[in-house]
Amino acid sequence: MLEIQKSVLTKAIKLLNSIKVEYAILADGEKYGTLEVAGKKRTVGKRAFAFKYGRNAVLNYVKPYIDNLEVGEIIQIPLGEYDLDAIAATSASHAHKVFGTGGHTSRKDKKNNTFSIMRLEV
Repeated sequence: MLEIQKSVLTKAIKLLNSIKVEYAILADGEKYGTLEVAGKKRTVGKRAFAFKYGRNAVLNYVKPYIDNLEVGEIIQIPLGEYDLDAIAATSASHAHKVFGTGGHTSRKDKKNNTFSIMRLEV
């Protein structure tokens, strides 16, 4: 860490201490503050789905649901043989590619094991 960064960190810690809040700062392998920090969540990379289900298997499953979606239309994609994270990640990625930034909104429904997408007007 550069000296200027250490200086800013020291000031930030003094400010947080002065307002008596709990905090945790992780910097250069050191932890500052009293707040307990949970471990980082393991993220699943794009390729993990390819290894688990076969190349483009999830994409080929979700494409028909997404490709002809009209503005204002909502679809629910059932999980089928895939897990919710695979459906959600692949669907959101494909919808972004097809509709562009801000062209859709989506939600996972863990209770009903579906993934919903609504196309928005951009």
